[in-house]
This record gives sequence, structure tokens and C-alpha cells, in this order.
Amino acid sequence: MRTDDASTITTVDHRDRRRRSGSRLRAGLAAAGVLGVGAAVTLAAWTDTEWIFGGADGDTPIGTSVFEVEQNVYDGESFQNRETAASAGRLDFTVAAASLSPGAVIYAPMQLRAAPGSIGGTAVLNGAVAGAGTSTELFDVLTYHVRSGVPQASCNDAGIAAGTGTEIVPVASALTANGTEGITILAAPDDTTGGTPVDLCFQITMPDTSTAATLQGQTVTPVWNVVTTSS
Repeated sequence: MRTDDASTITTVDHRDRRRRSGSRLRAGLAAAGVLGVGAAVTLAAWTDTEWIFGGADGDTPIGTSVFEVEQNVYDGESFQNRETAASAGRLDFTVAAASLSPGAVIYAPMQLRAAPGSIGGTAVLNGAVAGAGTSTELFDVLTYHVRSGVPQASCNDAGIAAGTGTEIVPVASALTANGTEGITILAAPDDTTGGTPVDLCFQITMPDTSTAATLQGQTVTPVWNVVTTSS
């Protein structure tokens, strides 16, 4: 009887020891797992940070281009930037423009170019509006014509009739008519040199049929603007 009890006790004790041993193993593994995570967080590591920046050629930063068009109306000031009606350049139609008669034709040259350092683009001539002191009746009867490629010395009847360059505004157009062709403005070669000038010749005509007495002693100031767009 004692032998059986001893056997039973030994078996139970052995099972208890195995359970306790398994529990200690699992507890040990769990502890090792926690220790492993903690060790991974606290281990030293090398780092390497790389920096980059946006640029152009060499060390040139990213930037924008410059687009600026200048005009020359042969008033002794050479090329100027005149961007408001108040600062508009005066086209010189000579003294004959002050005393028009039916059938009179007058001319005025000008130039456009890209300012130094500017990229190129296209210019469009908008029709004239009536400036201060303008006679509406006279403004309505006058017509105009514009050609490019006609230099200052040739801006006359023979020069504009030769048909050189491009017709920007057709013959006998109302003063309010817009240009029908764009004007190509070439880019400036560098920051100190302007682009190649484009010659323009304006022709204004008082039709020989405009004989109303009410047109006598009147004045007009047609004001045009040129809108340029970069390319």
C-alpha cells in the first residue's frame, strides 16, 4: 500500500515538476522576447542623410525669364518702355498732319524690339481709340494702313507701296481696325543688347470723298496700343 502511494506521489510530483518546468520555460521565452525587443530599440545604428536642391546650369537657381518690349518713335529718345496711354510715344506724321485736306496721305515710322535680356514673342496691334480733343466726325472718316519691314527712310508712298515686309493692317482700314497679322519680336541676344528691331510704317489717309464742310478745322488724336505675348 505504501508502495502504491509512493508510486502515485512520485508520478504526481513528476507531472507537477514538468508543468512548473514548462511554465518557467514559457516565462523565460516571453522574457527573452521582451528583452529582444528592448535590445533592438536601444541598439546603436549608423545614419546617412542626403540633401538635394533644384537648379539649372551649374549653380544657377531656378528662375523666370524676362519679357519686355520697347518702342522707338524717332523722337530723339531711342528705344523706350512706354506702357500707359499717358506715356505713349508720339508717331511723327510731320507738319502735314496738322493741315489735312481731302485726298491727303501722311506717314510715320516706328520700331519695336525685345529689351536687353528679354525673350522673344509676338506683338498684336489693336485699333485706335479717340484721344482727348478728337473730332468724332473726322476720326470716323480717316483710314489707315500699316506694314512691317519698311524702314524709317522708306516710310513714304513709294516705300509702303513697294509691298515689302508684311501687311499688318490692310489698306483703307478704319482707325479702329485691329491688326490682322502678328508681329514677330526676336529675343535679345544678351542682357546688354536689345533684340533686332522690327520696322513699322503707319499710313493715314483722308479720303478724297471726305469733303463735308464740317470736317474743316477739326483735329484727331488716334491712340493705338500694341499687346505683346512671350513665346
